[in-house]
Amino acid sequence: MFTIIRTIGGITRTIQADSNKNFKELGLNNNLFIYIIRVCEQPGMFLGQLADAIQIDRSTSFRTVKKLVQQGYLQVENDKDNQKIKRVYPTQKARDIYPQLHQYEKDQSDKLLDKLSSEEKEALAELLLKIAPY
Repeated sequence: MFTIIRTIGGITRTIQADSNKNFKELGLNNNLFIYIIRVCEQPGMFLGQLADAIQIDRSTSFRTVKKLVQQGYLQVENDKDNQKIKRVYPTQKARDIYPQLHQYEKDQSDKLLDKLSSEEKEALAELLLKIAPY
């Protein structure tokens, strides 16, 4: 059964290597593009929600958001009602590249799932949800 997890890991590493190559010039290697996609799709998420959405520990997520703020892709603002909550928003720079990032994500998905029938895709989705850590 190790082969299943190893295969999932191999798929993940292949996508990461490809995305690193594609987004290097934007400074978005190591899956940083995923943060921009999630924030553009749900502007105003608080930092913990973003970490949960990406399925990464909060301290790593917070450091990554800080880096993307420094690069001009994201901005962090205090919540209007609770100053302890920090909300994350895309900058115009992030919104400008979002279509490219989203298309990349779609193309990778289509490429990976191309050989599966509709039924197989549905079955795979159900099975992955059963083992997903969230």
